[in-house]
Amino acid sequence: MKRVLFLILFVLSLCGCSREAEKTHFAMNTVMTFSLWGADAQETVQICADAVNDLEQTFSVTREDSLLSRINAGESLSIPAPHSDLLEQVEALSLRTGGAFDPKLRLLSQAWGFYDGSYRIPDEHQIRQALSQPQWDLGGALKGYAGSYLCRLLEDQRIQRGILNLGGNVQTFGEKADGSPWQIAIQSPDGGGNLGILSVCGTMAVVTSGDYQKYFEQDGRRYHHILDPETGYPADSGLRSVTIVCRDGLTADCLSTALFVMGLEEGIAFWRESDDFEAVFVTRDGTILATQGLTLTGCGYEVIYR
Repeated sequence: MKRVLFLILFVLSLCGCSREAEKTHFAMNTVMTFSLWGADAQETVQICADAVNDLEQTFSVTREDSLLSRINAGESLSIPAPHSDLLEQVEALSLRTGGAFDPKLRLLSQAWGFYDGSYRIPDEHQIRQALSQPQWDLGGALKGYAGSYLCRLLEDQRIQRGILNLGGNVQTFGEKADGSPWQIAIQSPDGGGNLGILSVCGTMAVVTSGDYQKYFEQDGRRYHHILDPETGYPADSGLRSVTIVCRDGLTADCLSTALFVMGLEEGIAFWRESDDFEAVFVTRDGTILATQGLTLTGCGYEVIYR
């Protein structure tokens, strides 16, 4: 009898480990989807949603009571270690990219109307004034950080594997059940489908920055939201998009912006000096280039070698 009971419990535990849960959630101004497999999947998708909400409330640039807004207002604050660590990491990534990624362009983004959709082209005085008053804006970093943060939460739950779509930022967790790679689509900058499919194994972040994600048009010209910290204008780098594949979501998010601002040649040189990420570049004329460590299918592309 004891053996039969043990076998029943064993089978039930195996079934529980294969359970799947999925939750669609709106946060950080985008639609997110959490897909998890494991015994605690049902409970954990809600934990993920709550954690993302907490991060958004803490680091929002539009909520006056958020930690980031209070820092920008010049309040003297004691910042808890997890939050101060994030700010320090973001500063370090900005320094690493020579300022191509700048986490303090809040006033500049506001001047272009990218927060509230009241798009406009600021004049030179407004641009210089915005650049002279650095204020925190983690819009180019927070979703990437959230991906890695959620993975740490998943490690503490009975979760075997998962895929988190954080509105264009994709974070995988663990290995697929059959041992095959995760298949992550890269959106075409021209819309209407996917550019290609990336194969990634294990826990990885796949993050894309592109000129098609948020923009407005005026007098026949497109003005996108990826701003060049040197000029104060949308980056004119000859690229349509950059996708970064990296173990750390925060690094992937920041570098996708930085390499878009740098442009193809400087971005390739930066990759060759690094050892912690791979990249896909899409140029303005539609050329696709991918670094040698990636497996990309569904499109023709040039391989970038070290």
